[in-house]
Amino acid sequence: MSEALLVLTICGRKTLNLKCWAIVACVMIASATCNAQGMPSGTISLRDALAATLSMNPRLRSFPLRNEALLGEREIADLKPPLMVGAEVEDALGTGDIKDFTGAEATLRLSSVVEMGGKQAARVGTINRRIDVLNAEQRVVELDLLVEVVRRFIDVAVAQEQVALQALSSAIAEQTVSTIEPLVTAGQAPQLEKDRAQAALLRAQLAEQAADARLGSARIRLASMWASNTPQFDEVSSNILAVEQAGSIESLLAGLASNPDIEIFAAESRLLEAELRLAQTRQEGDIQWSAGIRHLKEFDDTGFAFGVTIPLFNKARASGAERSARANLQEVEVRQLTALNAIEGEIRSLHRALQQAIAEVNTLQQQIIPVLQGVQQQTLQAYGAGSYGYVELITAQQEFLNAQLSLISSAANAHRLRAEIERLSGLPLTGQ
Repeated sequence: MSEALLVLTICGRKTLNLKCWAIVACVMIASATCNAQGMPSGTISLRDALAATLSMNPRLRSFPLRNEALLGEREIADLKPPLMVGAEVEDALGTGDIKDFTGAEATLRLSSVVEMGGKQAARVGTINRRIDVLNAEQRVVELDLLVEVVRRFIDVAVAQEQVALQALSSAIAEQTVSTIEPLVTAGQAPQLEKDRAQAALLRAQLAEQAADARLGSARIRLASMWASNTPQFDEVSSNILAVEQAGSIESLLAGLASNPDIEIFAAESRLLEAELRLAQTRQEGDIQWSAGIRHLKEFDDTGFAFGVTIPLFNKARASGAERSARANLQEVEVRQLTALNAIEGEIRSLHRALQQAIAEVNTLQQQIIPVLQGVQQQTLQAYGAGSYGYVELITAQQEFLNAQLSLISSAANAHRLRAEIERLSGLPLTGQ
């Protein structure tokens, strides 16, 4: 699965941060093979499938809009308290000497609030941390999509191998019929064996049609990752039967902190720290001030008016918000440790299963299949010479085909396990 690891190894063995993922995405999008509608066509690689998914999957369209909304909130949070203009009229519309506006006094004021304790910076900092959380959520969604593309790409590659295997099965069945027909004509084999061979050929052809149908379904599922229900590509380019070594468990666990699922806890922690700072700023009350001029009707004179308002007992009022913020911060740290422990256990389990799958592939490729292939060919020759019966021939052929099917299954399992480990570890298994 050298190509399946491409997206995880472009940036080398270091932690895959957001900048690295952006480079990966740009490289893939720039090199994708697409038709006039922007859909991958022809023979596509994993790179093409990943690029199309990153550029066209509907799940990613909401993040720019949510980011824009947060930028608007940050603009609002960065505003200082507004200046307010007020007017006041006293001693008007009364009775007697102050009827109408005869004795009215008018005051024109300019007022505002002086924020204390760094509230403005704390508000902006909180919005910035919310943007960080959104970016972390986007990385999680992107990685989930990329890994799902890898899974479905593997499914298509496996289906292609199964189609090829069923075609081989049909070819073997045809060769068996061709071998039996002259023997039946010469009276050296019963008609029953020819009938059984022809029935086996029909079953092989039906199995080949079923494999074609599964391939079509797998192609549709892969194309749906870039919002296409009618695949424009013909096949995927992949050597699914080639597997690499599992790598050391220590290298996998060393990069565990780079897993976006863990990074999102760090982003949430920074957000809660910002909310804690915002809660702490509320301990200091804001000072309200006003200044203006007042016209005194009685003296036909104008004077200045000043006013200051300072709230009391703000620390007690803010203690509840601060207590809640501290508890939330400690809770997210506990959830992070819990997630780390669970992911580490899952990686160790998958790594053990991957080692077993790789061992199965190597044994099948290097020892079992070569032997069974030779046995199948020799049995066919011996049957033609009359040394073996029909049962021995069919058994040898079926053992060879079953071993080939087991090889495809084991190789596919190894690649799927590798993809899951990459998703959890945040580091590539090899440098390929």
